[in-house]
Amino acid sequence: MESYRDVDVHSTETDSSDASSETDAEHNSSENSEDGDGYVVSSADQSSDDEDVAHNDDDEDAFEATTGDKFLRVDSMTVEEIRALEFVNVAEAYEFYYQYGKCKGFAIRKRDVRRRGPKGSEIIVMNEFVCNKHGSRNKKHLIRVDRKREHRRLTRTQCGARLRVLYKKNKDKYVVSLFEETHNHELTPAKYVHLHPVYRNLSESDRAQVDGLQSHGIRTCHIMGYMVAQKGGYTGVGFTKKDLYNYFDKKMRSAVKDGDVSAALNYLNVKSSTDPMLYAEYSVDGNGRMKTLFWADGTSRSDYFCFGDVVAFDTTYGKNKYNYPLVIFSGCNHHLQSVIFASALVSDETTETYKWLLNTFLECMNNQYPTGVVTDGDGAMREAIKQIFPDSTHRLCAWHLNKNAGENVKNVGFLRGFQKAMYSNFTVEEFEEFWSELLKETELESHPWVVKTYENRSLWATAYLREKFFGRIRTTSQCEAINAIIKNYVRKKGCIYEFMHNFEQALVGYRNNELVADFNSKFTDPVLSSHLHLLESHAAKTYTAAVFKEVKEQIMKVAALIVKERFTMGDTLIFILKKYCQTGFERQVAYDISTQSFQCSCRLFESRGLPCSHMFYVLKEESIDHIPASLILNRWTKDAKVGFLNMNSTGDLDSKMMEQARFGAYCSAFTTFCKEASKRNGVFGDVMGEIMKLHHKYCEAEDPIVPTEKTYVGDPMNVKSKGAPKKKKNAPKTTRHCGYCQSTIHDARNCPERLDSTDEEDFAVDSVSGNDSLSKIQKRCKKKARGDYGSRAQKKCSQTPQSETGQSGNVAKTRSSRQKKCSQKPQSETGQSVNVTTTRRPDITTRQVSQMFRGQPMTPVGEPVIHPMPIVQPMYPMYGMPTGENSNHCFGVLQQVMKFGGQN
Repeated sequence: MESYRDVDVHSTETDSSDASSETDAEHNSSENSEDGDGYVVSSADQSSDDEDVAHNDDDEDAFEATTGDKFLRVDSMTVEEIRALEFVNVAEAYEFYYQYGKCKGFAIRKRDVRRRGPKGSEIIVMNEFVCNKHGSRNKKHLIRVDRKREHRRLTRTQCGARLRVLYKKNKDKYVVSLFEETHNHELTPAKYVHLHPVYRNLSESDRAQVDGLQSHGIRTCHIMGYMVAQKGGYTGVGFTKKDLYNYFDKKMRSAVKDGDVSAALNYLNVKSSTDPMLYAEYSVDGNGRMKTLFWADGTSRSDYFCFGDVVAFDTTYGKNKYNYPLVIFSGCNHHLQSVIFASALVSDETTETYKWLLNTFLECMNNQYPTGVVTDGDGAMREAIKQIFPDSTHRLCAWHLNKNAGENVKNVGFLRGFQKAMYSNFTVEEFEEFWSELLKETELESHPWVVKTYENRSLWATAYLREKFFGRIRTTSQCEAINAIIKNYVRKKGCIYEFMHNFEQALVGYRNNELVADFNSKFTDPVLSSHLHLLESHAAKTYTAAVFKEVKEQIMKVAALIVKERFTMGDTLIFILKKYCQTGFERQVAYDISTQSFQCSCRLFESRGLPCSHMFYVLKEESIDHIPASLILNRWTKDAKVGFLNMNSTGDLDSKMMEQARFGAYCSAFTTFCKEASKRNGVFGDVMGEIMKLHHKYCEAEDPIVPTEKTYVGDPMNVKSKGAPKKKKNAPKTTRHCGYCQSTIHDARNCPERLDSTDEEDFAVDSVSGNDSLSKIQKRCKKKARGDYGSRAQKKCSQTPQSETGQSGNVAKTRSSRQKKCSQKPQSETGQSVNVTTTRRPDITTRQVSQMFRGQPMTPVGEPVIHPMPIVQPMYPMYGMPTGENSNHCFGVLQQVMKFGGQN
């Protein structure tokens, strides 16, 4: 015979707002709770944790409930019909009362449940659902003095409305044993019902939509606006904006439950399964927390192997909640688009950190050094480049130099000349001559910024960099463009895991631009408009669409060139060219007939990799119908990537680099192929057979896969980045206080104490206004008890006014006691007077009178009239809040303040 027992199970409501733990989870989840504090109700009246049951309301106007196989119209049922209802299970009973409460205008919750049966297989024999205003708030939460948050508004009124169901074993159903319809409060109008927490939830379809929108960089506020428009208003959405923020926050916290950095590293580890060319490395500090994190995926590394001759890297801020600066290594591809080579998060911007970063970058790129590096001129960054990239040409960002020039030199003539000196295609001699004339005209020879900038001229002047290849990169603007795109996907206070996921989404969309440019270059043709049709046609077939525009500009300039002189030196033809109707312009072109090589004094080909107009003129003069191979730089052609991957390697370094590049290309192609092939039925055998044929044809053996060990890395601490902190746009203004009495109702110019020449009674609290907080009043009372106001009295003792009306009492007594304090200055142990730091209050009689008041008699300011303040009655006398003079609560303090002010 089985033994049965009655089990009463009640859920306990805790005061989340009063808990000592002030976590963000509690703060966000408190929005979904109904009251948040503990409650006292009759007969174990405590709500259940199951009140957050999700409901999908397809039709809010039709309040229907199901009992077995019947549908009921809840809004038209009578009390007798409800008491006669039977339900198959408890969930059905809860659903009925849920729809009933939503129809009538009140929220519900589970109150009490009773189970019976053997342990482990109990059945619910009784369950009661009540109005959410059932019970009352426990008074212990109302009298607490150590609260960290304000009281939440009261929602409990001891309402007696309820529905109780009992299990009938003979019917195997739940019947209504008690139904109380009457409420002791006003019911919620229909337009507010959807705001009850129990009626707010995100359905499965809603979650799918908002997750998809958020994963593609749509902000939460815009997602909410989209959902509102889709469902015809806020009433039909079923949740609030705060609910949506809480949903995303809860989802992110569950993703990083083992630690933010651990989640980010796991994300990279998972990604490496589909991108074997992915490279990542991190370092930790002495406490085991992440210090730096570097990563580059297969596409980025392949791009570097093709276009890594020039690298620009810059730091940006505000991309994560730890304030770790984001470092982006970028370059320029064959479509003149910015490409990302690698990214990193660093804890600081010191030389040692940058050295570690550059060394890691080199290791990632198989020690392939760039020929040119462009930075913003940071000192630590410059020193690291000098040590790690000793053979690379370092160039300072022209945009940052222009900005610094405008901030340091307020001379318009110099700023115009500085731009010309920086961008013009001078020779070194021409630059030096121009610079000396510019300084003489502007008289800035001794300006410290100008002198220091001139010392570093080899890092920014085109005259010193014209023979170094930089493509079209002379600023870090491509980094800024990438930052602008990332800004649309990344939150300022997001975690590292969230940042990496959103950063990847930004890259996917950004890299699609290259695919579109490839299509336009390969499958469309430009309109030929010059008279050199053969050269222009060959350029259109060779270069990408974006590069062809620049090449065509050079071809069009041929018409303005004239041969000034032509002569031969062995196998080399020398052309000296000038422009039509322009004096002082000459360019010299050397053409080697045997090697088909060119060299021009403009150095456009050396610096940009494009043939200049002077070279095209020589081609026209020599009747050459195509662009020689010596003038075609492979990185600007349509097949730059394909041609690079098909090249034969000549050395160990090139061999390894080519292997990595081909590996990334194969992985990308096979990943896409496998994804599409897996969707088709009946082709698995054929696909696997073809793959095995390719494997036997090109491969001899597979390399073993070495599993990686999982290590724990602590989350970083918040760091302070360089530069001034940004001010919040909508930050509340700080309350201004009087410099003499600290009041918030006037400033120091209109302070009664400052203007009062009679200097009557100095109250313990200068003014008690509606804007003064009780905490300030308490501080002033303590200050009075310590005697801090005695120092003010000492300074006013020599000019104590006599009462004209002969008043006595508190005022006279206060004045006499002040005079005694003035005559007894505090002495130190050595007999010297002790300096007391006080706020000086100038006497109005010695104040300098301004010009606008000259000739006008000065009227003395009389004593301030202080009206008696009525005693405020305690707000919660029913809960026993102590009041009176000896009370530590706010009302007792207020009475003490009024007593000290002579108003008791």
